[in-house]
Formats: sequence, structure tokens, C-alpha cells
Amino acid sequence: MIDREVNPTTFSLAKFCASSAALFVKLPLETVLRRGQVAILNTPAYLRAIEPVGNARATDPPAISEMDTVVPLGKYNGMLGTMYTIVSEEGFRPTTVPPPAGKVVAKKGKAKAAETVYRRGQGLPGLWRGWKVSWWGLVGLWTAGVASVGGDGEF
Repeated sequence: MIDREVNPTTFSLAKFCASSAALFVKLPLETVLRRGQVAILNTPAYLRAIEPVGNARATDPPAISEMDTVVPLGKYNGMLGTMYTIVSEEGFRPTTVPPPAGKVVAKKGKAKAAETVYRRGQGLPGLWRGWKVSWWGLVGLWTAGVASVGGDGEF
């Protein structure tokens, strides 16, 4: 029951919160969608279509085995499988491990510090890559809307 005309501030804040929540649902799904699209484009039928025109027939296997891309291609294993692969198998993430409680040895008055260990997988942040840019875009649009005096979409 929040109306743009009756409660413009509440409506604006509710719209901003809903857009932020939608962003955190949308980003992992878009990551999986893009990987699926690239997986389709990397099939032999599409690779054959991007080959230079020559004496090749439609039934011949493509001369190239994989698309030439700027960044390495990630695997696509279905929706949940791809999310699991990103979180637990691709890349590495630093984590700090505290020293064992009973074995803290001080040398010259200094305690042993926690060490950095690299674990396999990007973790959950790997699914939300790019959230800062998108969220600051929402903040900018919301701020511009709040700062404007009306005008239906004009600043």
C-alpha cells in the first residue's frame, strides 16, 4: 500500500531496497546464464560457423577446438553444478589460520601471527562478482531521483 504520490520518500526507499535485493538474486543467475551461453557457443556446430570460408563441408569437424577468448572459459555444469564449481573448485581464495592455541612460541617478545592459507574455490563471493559496480549504480540513480524535484525521470 505504498504509493508514489502519497508517500514519495517511503516509495523511493522501498524501491531502492527491492532493487538491491533483486541485484543479489540476479547476479549469480546471470553468471550461470553467461557460462551457459558460452558453452553453447563453444560447441562444434558454432565453432564450424566461425571458421573462415573454405573447402570445409558442414559434416566436417571444426578446425578449431575451442573459441579464442581474452579470459579463460569457465565450465558449465547446469545451474546448481556451475554454482558449486565456482564456490568450491575454481580459483583460490586466501583465508587466515590462527596459530594453534597451545603452541604459541614467542621469539624476542613477538607472538606468532596468523598465517595466510589459500583454499580452493572462490567461495560465495565468486557468485556475486561485480556487485559493487551494480550497487553503486543503484545508489547513484536513487540519489539522483531523491535530489530531483520531480519531472518524471528527468534530473
